Amino acid sequence: IESHALILRALTELRPGDPRADGLVQWLFLNKKLSHWKSTRATAEVIYALVHYLEKEKQLGQREAATVRVGSRTENYVFEPDDFSARKTQLVIPGNEIDPATSSTIVVEKETPGFLFASATWHFATDELPKEERGDLFGVARRYFRRVKTDRDTVLQPLKDGDVLHPGDEVEIHLAIRSRAAAEYVHLRDPRPAGLEPGVVTSGYRFDLGLVWYEETRDSGTNFFFEALPQGEYTLKYRLRANLAGTFRTGPATLQSMYAPEFTAYSTGAVVRVGE
Repeated sequence: IESHALILRALTELRPGDPRADGLVQWLFLNKKLSHWKSTRATAEVIYALVHYLEKEKQLGQREAATVRVGSRTENYVFEPDDFSARKTQLVIPGNEIDPATSSTIVVEKETPGFLFASATWHFATDELPKEERGDLFGVARRYFRRVKTDRDTVLQPLKDGDVLHPGDEVEIHLAIRSRAAAEYVHLRDPRPAGLEPGVVTSGYRFDLGLVWYEETRDSGTNFFFEALPQGEYTLKYRLRANLAGTFRTGPATLQSMYAPEFTAYSTGAVVRVGE
């Protein structure tokens, strides 16, 4: 954090208007949102660098204005430099006012220069399983494999639509997660198909891929808790065993920041079939 703040100060002093300064500012704000500045010195360095940056960009003490359009509804927000309040700036559209034809389009515009952070969350209930993966800062993809023992080794066979398991078959789940920025206190939840039982029933800390996480086995699924999730891509694996015959619908795996829940991602849904 201190290194980024120092580089930001040097860049704005030596090369005013350099576009890389905007990226440094955005990184610092995202780090504050998804993590925390670990010392009062780091916080002071960042604030000093940001004030220096705003002064060079002629944005210090300026009026800020933004417009949000959701379908046919428009809201204007104004932030005066000498009239700060800690109120939550939020626009809520109740379900009975949502028009499916227009409300799914959200436009945020900033009339004044500088940064604006905005997020949109859609609360809904449906019986349909997600058909595609979604995520922005985070991403998660889930794949099922059948573990088949051969004379020499154990191989993984991808489970395709329509494939049928049998009681006793061992299944390996691969959860490919992606983070475009370093984050702290991240939760990954993977629901379990009802006809499958966990291969490991004890919870505990796990170490792999340069990550440390707490893995918790529950009746409804498996939870992964990360105190720190570095930027990058990682694949987590665990095993289940088919137990009961039937067709089981499974919700998506979700990856979410615990203290900034607007940063979230989910995988596709799945249908697992176990025959007699």
